[in-house]
Amino acid sequence: MIEICGKQVRDTLEELLDPRTTALVVIDMQKGAVSHGGAIGDSGHDMSMMPRVVEQCGRAIRAARANDVAIFHIRVENLPDGKSSPAAWLRALYTAANGRPIDLGRLSVKGDPATDFCEPCEPEDDEVVITKRRPSAFVSTELELLLRSQGIESVALVGVSTGGCVEATLRDAVHNDFYAVLIDDAVGAYDEVVHDAALTVMRARHDHCSLDQVIQVWENAAR
Repeated sequence: MIEICGKQVRDTLEELLDPRTTALVVIDMQKGAVSHGGAIGDSGHDMSMMPRVVEQCGRAIRAARANDVAIFHIRVENLPDGKSSPAAWLRALYTAANGRPIDLGRLSVKGDPATDFCEPCEPEDDEVVITKRRPSAFVSTELELLLRSQGIESVALVGVSTGGCVEATLRDAVHNDFYAVLIDDAVGAYDEVVHDAALTVMRARHDHCSLDQVIQVWENAAR
């Protein structure tokens, strides 16, 4: 611990990632987000990072389960016919596509199999699933309430996409007074330049580490 303004503040990874008060937050590891066959994969987005992200997120989930770390699975799910997407939000999605011909009417639509979780990242029955409509998992969801109800003080984040939903959720975690650690080799995006730029910003402003470091902390705590 370090003292800031007379308060004890967590400092080391061991303190920030204490399994008793940490949750692994897995962001948008859905079939349509990480493989072809959904609106993203069929629109010319670069999916080359996705196999690695799927593998790393699967490792993170297995490690959390093995070490009794709470897991919160986040999924984005839009209502059909744009019913959850006003014009301003559709404009934001259109801009984020950066000229790629994505069919926004097919993007993470409720009931579409592409909206289901990918196989290595499927939740188990006792794990929390949060459904969101916007990039941040905190916006108009129960995430904050459920984290606090389980005594969670820190969140460790993995998933997609680096400069979109991951960064938005990381920032909002801090804004909602949680410690937040980016597992920076377990995130990915559809554009390497955007991915690297987002990592540069997040590493400059937030705690971050590798998945191997996280697993080591959790395994040491269990001994």
